[in-house]
Amino acid sequence: MSRILSIQSHVVFGHVGNAAITLPLQLLGHEVWPVPTAVLSNHAGYPETGGALLSAETVHEVLAGVQVRIADTPADLVLTGYLGSSAVGEVVQDTLGQLHAANSRMIYCCDPVMGDRDSGLYVAGGLTDYFRDRAVPAADLLTPNHFELGVLAEAKLAGAPTDDSVAAARRLLGRMRPGGCVLITSFEGPGMSQNHVAMVVVTAWEAWVIETPRFDFTRTPHGTGDLAAALFAAHYIKTRDPRLSLEDMSARLHAVLEETAKQDSAELELVLARETLMSPGKLFEARVCV
Repeated sequence: MSRILSIQSHVVFGHVGNAAITLPLQLLGHEVWPVPTAVLSNHAGYPETGGALLSAETVHEVLAGVQVRIADTPADLVLTGYLGSSAVGEVVQDTLGQLHAANSRMIYCCDPVMGDRDSGLYVAGGLTDYFRDRAVPAADLLTPNHFELGVLAEAKLAGAPTDDSVAAARRLLGRMRPGGCVLITSFEGPGMSQNHVAMVVVTAWEAWVIETPRFDFTRTPHGTGDLAAALFAAHYIKTRDPRLSLEDMSARLHAVLEETAKQDSAELELVLARETLMSPGKLFEARVCV
């Protein structure tokens, strides 16, 4: 069992942020401590959204209280997603320093939630600089989507050769904590099948790609990136093997998406998919990327 502190948004209806990752990680045997950065009725893809971002002071108070409770059982993994503001980001940085002091082997996985190809940037001003200047150097694992990779690396990657994306990821690796890797979700590169979804994991010496079937959703569910980052990181802290972690995550994520498509649901069907998430029936093999 791993102990995972997850700092990201929470929604009451649907499954994004902590609401997307808590149950799956618990089903896989992990202890999860979800800390919200926002408490919302649902994700912003719906016309109406109730709730609010939490202040940096509130997030600090919650994290301070949690640290007292977990002092004798420190976190093995810290996972961050949607932060809401750079001020909350600074609270995360302070917390990471304290948690590393309690467990030097702790892994930090940063999912730099900033935007996507279709929407562009959708976070508050200052967060892009925060992720680039503060979060990247603190991270062991970085899980941007292809658009976010371009933002962090200050590179135009849309339509570019796969080599360019791998090189951009390696530039970020050079600024991260030693020995980590970058997982690129929603990867789009020349030669990739339009009927499949690709993800790439990059280390200093290797790059692996995996492709899984693309589902024709009536309404594309949110939260897949959140779930992919969490599943990848949870496997990585056990194995320290990027390729195996990519394969394991892809199988479990595919199981959830398959059930979601079967139900024609706009939300990830985590409960209905719980059995196949734990024991996926379809496995996928990663191949050397470049």
